[in-house]
Amino acid sequence: MALNLLSCALALMFLLFLAELCCYIESASGVVLGSRLLAKENQAWFSDNKTFAFGFTPTAESQDQYQLSIWFAQLPEDRTLVWSPSM
Repeated sequence: MALNLLSCALALMFLLFLAELCCYIESASGVVLGSRLLAKENQAWFSDNKTFAFGFTPTAESQDQYQLSIWFAQLPEDRTLVWSPSM
């Protein structure tokens, strides 16, 4: 009985450790479970080395329409697109 209780306690501690590790990995990357991007608020998610950004950019047709894009984040004042659905 004591051995069974000990193994359950160890399993629970291991699961808690894994959950904490997953939360740390998510927060270190900057994208946390449940986070979202809003197009009109000019938000983006950045790669770990800050080379690329992932977010929404205005379309060529209208400033009120947005497309999902990946661009070079390190270029000042310029969103040189690497990928978008319309490319």
